[in-house]
Amino acid sequence: MDKVIDIEERIPSMRKKRRRRTNKKFLFILTVFVLALLAILYFQSSYSKVAQIHVIGAQLHDSEDYAKQSGLLEGDPVWGFSIEETEQAVLRMDGVRKVEVSRKWLRDVEITVTEWKPVAYLFDGTQYELLLENGDLFKDGVKMETEAPILNNFDDAAIREEMTGQLLQVDSDVYDAISEIIYEGTEEDSDRLRVYMNDGYEVRAVISSFADKMNYYPQVTAQLQGHEKGVIDMEVGTYFTPFSEMYGLKEESESIDEENE
Repeated sequence: MDKVIDIEERIPSMRKKRRRRTNKKFLFILTVFVLALLAILYFQSSYSKVAQIHVIGAQLHDSEDYAKQSGLLEGDPVWGFSIEETEQAVLRMDGVRKVEVSRKWLRDVEITVTEWKPVAYLFDGTQYELLLENGDLFKDGVKMETEAPILNNFDDAAIREEMTGQLLQVDSDVYDAISEIIYEGTEEDSDRLRVYMNDGYEVRAVISSFADKMNYYPQVTAQLQGHEKGVIDMEVGTYFTPFSEMYGLKEESESIDEENE
């Protein structure tokens, strides 16, 4: 026979369950209210505003120029801008290869810029422009601070591009020793170069074999210690002629063995 449960006996447990459900609803509503209140207070406070804009990697342009191009200002809502749109805005600046924008420490914005590497200064007869590793010319207020060779007479874009590729293959110690490169190509010999070095030597070379030949430059000059400075001809073989003989119209020249070839 089934046991009959008196309703009066169930009332206390039912009241407890109802009270627990009511408390849970109240706590949920209270939590939502508190979070909403905190959100409102946060977005109205200075803690939700951009405190500082940090630019990392700026060399071609000033840091202030990058910050201005981003469209961000100190005091703007830190969550009120699109990272992707900001990156695209900075990426439109000349000489910029890559941009990464991130929020730091809740209030700061960091703009990390990767620029195309300067390869040389190009002199057009009136002003200097930077030749970048991607072949572009950077004309926006060149600051003569980057250590790089000066290129003269490189008006042809195709020749300039070929020269850029060669310079990128030159060993760093040789690259740093180059002062100026003058293009002296003719219809018969289209890639002749005259190169002035920081240590006082003059080099004759051709574009097509420039990097391969110039990477032997330290070994060549090491054999010339104690000799008068002069012209090192690397167009075909490698020959040395002192300045007194070269510009004194003497025809004698000294052949130099190319080691490691």
